[in-house]
Amino acid sequence: MQDFSKLNSNEFTQKDLMLHLLNVTQHSATREDVKSDISELSGQVDKRFEQIDKRFEQVDKRFEQIDKRFEQIERKIEKIDAKFDRLQWLIVATIITVLGKDYILSLV
Repeated sequence: MQDFSKLNSNEFTQKDLMLHLLNVTQHSATREDVKSDISELSGQVDKRFEQIDKRFEQVDKRFEQIDKRFEQIERKIEKIDAKFDRLQWLIVATIITVLGKDYILSLV
């Protein structure tokens, strides 16, 4: 390709003009191709973002399920803790009863 910017306008021939026009036309076609490629890529990017959004929705649903499971586990732990507290008091009461049995019987 020839650089027409440094060409003297007095020496500009019809052949040079045709080459220059051909060169400009090729760049125009290239720009059109790039525009269509950009719009096609934009469509593909939009589809990918939609897929990613769907994935995030799935992940959010899984986190909700996990949160529900943790809540169930916490409730079970609270129940077990309450049972453990009652069992501790039962053990303490039994020990006091066994140790204090002789003292109580001596008072009666």
